[in-house]
Formats: sequence, C-alpha cells, structure tokens
Amino acid sequence: MNNTNNDNGKILMATLAGIGAGIVAGILLAPENGKATRDSVMRSLSKASDDMNVKIKAWTENLKLKSGQASSDDDEQLVMHGSWEDVKGQLRQNYDELTEEDLEYNQGSEHELLDRIQQRLGKTKDEVIRLLSELR
Repeated sequence: MNNTNNDNGKILMATLAGIGAGIVAGILLAPENGKATRDSVMRSLSKASDDMNVKIKAWTENLKLKSGQASSDDDEQLVMHGSWEDVKGQLRQNYDELTEEDLEYNQGSEHELLDRIQQRLGKTKDEVIRLLSELR
C-alpha cells in the first residue's frame, strides 16, 4: 500500500513539474509582449489549474474507491461542486434537449435530478455524474 501511495505521489509531482515547465517555456518563447503575454499566461494558468483540479479530483476519487471509502453520498458531492446556475447554463448551452424543468435542482433531491438528466440524454448514471463533475 505504501508503494502505491509513493508512486501516486511521484506521478502527481511529475504532472505538476510538467505543467510548470510548460508554462515557463511558454513565457520564454512567447512571440507576444506586454499585456498580451500576461493575458495569455493567465489563460494558460487558468486552464492548467482547471485541468489539474479535474485530474486531482479523479485521482482522489480513484483512491477512495480503491480503499473502499467511497459511499453513495459521493455522487451528490461530485455533482454539486461550484455554482449550480453556472453548471445549468453550460448544460443548457451544450444540450438543447434539456429543459428548465429537467434542470430544476432542490437540495436533497439530487437523485431525481440525475434521473431526469439521465433519461433526457440517454446516458448512464455514471456518464451523467462524470459530465456534471467536468462542468465548471
């Protein structure tokens, strides 16, 4: 078990080092200057941060599943991160078939929300959870 944690830690550190090296290389090789470079760097950092958050979340969920710590309540935690209004807006933008009624969220009725989205999109529960957790 300790070797697995050590290996996972090494993978995480290598990923972070790779992201850092890419950002530094981008700054050094950037053909732009001044404000344009700063804006570009900020966009890159924001995207790297979002990508890292997704990877860390997946990594920790995987560790929880392997250690048997995951519970049925983890679904709601995955789904409800961030602002529901932002997630709902992205869903409406990406999936025309979803109605306002399909996306109505009431605290404590997360399973009903998942069921409505699942039925409307024709996806499995795991696919809907993954879809929702990737939206920010």
